[in-house]
Amino acid sequence: MKANQLINSLTEILDVKGSDDVEIKSIAYDSRKVETGSLFVAIQGFKLDGHDYISEAVAKGATAVIGEKDVDLPENILYIKVKNSRKALSEASSLFFGKPAEKLKVVGVTGTNGKTTTTYLIKAILDEAGYSTGVVGTIGVRIKDRLLPSERTTPESLELNHIFSEMLKEGVEYVSMEVSSHSLKLHRVDHINFEVGVFTNLTQDHLDFHINFEDYYASKKKLFSLSRKAVINVDDESGRRLCRELNIPVLTYAIEEKADVKAENVTINESGVSFDVCALDKRKKIRYRVPGRFSVYNSLAAISACLILGVDLDTIAEALEKVKGVPGRFEPVDEGQDFTVIVDYAHTPDGLENVLSTIKSFARGRIITVFGAGGDRDRGKRPLMGRVVSEYSDYFIITSDNPRSEDPEAIIDDIEKGVSENSKYERMPDRKEAIKRAIELASEGDVILIAGKGHENYQIIKDKVLPFDDREVAREFLKKKERKQ
Repeated sequence: MKANQLINSLTEILDVKGSDDVEIKSIAYDSRKVETGSLFVAIQGFKLDGHDYISEAVAKGATAVIGEKDVDLPENILYIKVKNSRKALSEASSLFFGKPAEKLKVVGVTGTNGKTTTTYLIKAILDEAGYSTGVVGTIGVRIKDRLLPSERTTPESLELNHIFSEMLKEGVEYVSMEVSSHSLKLHRVDHINFEVGVFTNLTQDHLDFHINFEDYYASKKKLFSLSRKAVINVDDESGRRLCRELNIPVLTYAIEEKADVKAENVTINESGVSFDVCALDKRKKIRYRVPGRFSVYNSLAAISACLILGVDLDTIAEALEKVKGVPGRFEPVDEGQDFTVIVDYAHTPDGLENVLSTIKSFARGRIITVFGAGGDRDRGKRPLMGRVVSEYSDYFIITSDNPRSEDPEAIIDDIEKGVSENSKYERMPDRKEAIKRAIELASEGDVILIAGKGHENYQIIKDKVLPFDDREVAREFLKKKERKQ
């Protein structure tokens, strides 16, 4: 790609210095990944400033640089000064890879809870309808049936455009993707024209990043300025507000409120959910094999998105009945024991309440919960999580999640502030020992919930990423317990 093509396409250029006739062979925003002929985009991050690494990028062969500050460079290096480097990275990446998002039909799902499951249910329905699909989200990147790892819920715009270009090469037609509030605020998805934007709900989370709840809401709302149509949960207060503020076509869904797509005759038991979906003057029985009221909402979100895309209700119902679940989302760990072990990603007060209230509806014995809270993240939700878990659990163990740079004991202190009086619990910072303890305590009919990490197969302690999978750890101790009996 010639640099002059880039200059003609970028918005909010403040100044250009140097020749625009250079060839751009690759793009990088990490100076360590710069090659000869690279365009280096200097981003001012939260810990490091990419402008401090421009000299290093040039020394490694960068022929063009985008930045927000005034810098002195050799005459043979093109420098494009812009208002916002992150936005420029999104635009440049899209152009470099041939604007791949424009050749795909992309469904974006945003909200505090339910994003991952909803994207996978959308994929399952579209697969059933005969389309080739991809998924981008917390679990990773799925191109048809191939799963690739991903560092973020929503990758940076450079990686995202590369993913989309790979999907196109493999014949993908539809992409369902999680769209985090971080990605919206940091311009990672500015280059995407979403076919449908889906709003699941909004509860407290990420207030370490957003200055307040209003900023969190505003970031989520941005998805719909990038979307042709919207699907919105109007049982959620923020969803109702969103409906009032949008000027694009909206399809609403709900269990309680009046909506375009509504669940009636809802039945929830330990084997799953069933309900009648009433949509577009039609009614169809829906069965989905994951229990919980949240499963009804996730199903409704996926049903509504696929209805907008033109999939018929019969196909939708057939697809949902075949889905067994999503990794790390209310996922059972069964080694033949006489009690139940469930691993779930729930890491917010609302997420924990959804999962624990579901367990309470079918548990024959005690509810034993193992949970913690992530370090370097929203501290305000920690006591709220403690309150919810103490309200629903007969016994619980507060442990580490991903403590990152924080002291696990300090995180536990924050959680403990919300714990109800007379609660039966213990502190155990070692997550492996906490899971072991819960399994030792369990007896026939009990339900153990191991919450917070779900599908993750690592634990972040200080600057180390260590192998750790709740499911495998639980399986190890379940086998040992069975051998002892």
